[in-house]
Amino acid sequence: MDSTTVKNLLKLQEIDLEIQSTTEKLQSLPTKIENLEKSKEEETYKLENLKHRVKELEFAKKEKELDIQDLQERIKKVEKALEKVKTNEEYKNLLREKARAEESIMEIEDEIINLMEEIENLKNQIPQLEIEINRKVQEIDYQINQLQEEEKNLQQRLEQLKSNREELVKNLKPQDYQQYENIKKRVKSKVIAIVQDSTCSGCYMIIPPKIFSELLKTDKMLTCPNCGRYLYYENR
Repeated sequence: MDSTTVKNLLKLQEIDLEIQSTTEKLQSLPTKIENLEKSKEEETYKLENLKHRVKELEFAKKEKELDIQDLQERIKKVEKALEKVKTNEEYKNLLREKARAEESIMEIEDEIINLMEEIENLKNQIPQLEIEINRKVQEIDYQINQLQEEEKNLQQRLEQLKSNREELVKNLKPQDYQQYENIKKRVKSKVIAIVQDSTCSGCYMIIPPKIFSELLKTDKMLTCPNCGRYLYYENR
């Protein structure tokens, strides 16, 4: 294997590693974007939830106001009935019924006051919450746009890398390329391991002295007896 082939294989590995890295980044982006979209929905929901709570309280207030109207109608009927009573016992019963209704009205009025205070408090929170949520949503939209732009750039880079790879493979002998691919399928990472201090950088095993000695003297691409990667000694 001549030096040109070795350089081409090293370049091929460099491209393959970048393709792998770029692909992994691309695959991670949809999840990141989806999580940001969910965050935006959660922020929007906070405001909708607050407004919905105000409506619930306003509805409860109206219901209690209707309850007061019903009690007031009952009191009017009792007062008319009091004008027609014939017995002392019936008179006392009607008075007790009227007193209970008046007491219920007072209790409901207190509840309405509490509801009005809570409604006012929540309504006062809405403007500030809207400002805060709009700011957060804008930040999230910006992050989403950045990721989408990154996705676009990475996709373009990936296409360019694949194109470069195709051109580079054309300059390799079929048997050299096939051997490279066979090793790649087996090791799932770097095909060519840089030799450092007589050690294979792929599997971190010491290279036998005979192979290391031959590696220093030859331009051939030898393989590691342990992991099967191509060995490359940069300082030879």
